[in-house]
Amino acid sequence: MPARDADKQLHSGYRPSRPDSPGYTEEQHQQVAAYRERLLELGAQVTTHPFWKTVEPGRVVAARIQLKHVDDEPPADEAA
Repeated sequence: MPARDADKQLHSGYRPSRPDSPGYTEEQHQQVAAYRERLLELGAQVTTHPFWKTVEPGRVVAARIQLKHVDDEPPADEAA
């Protein structure tokens, strides 16, 4: 990305700026592409897993959301 200057900050004379971005190297482009490919592969595995056929049709979205937050709370045996 090209260098840029932002608008002056309110109640201040500070004017933020960013220098030119060197961009990604070819190796970084390849790594990002590999990560995206792996992410798509894993997403397909999760969404097409046979488990989802065992969940009531009206509860699939709620079950997927619950799965996304499974690590937010400690396991029941550790909470007590």
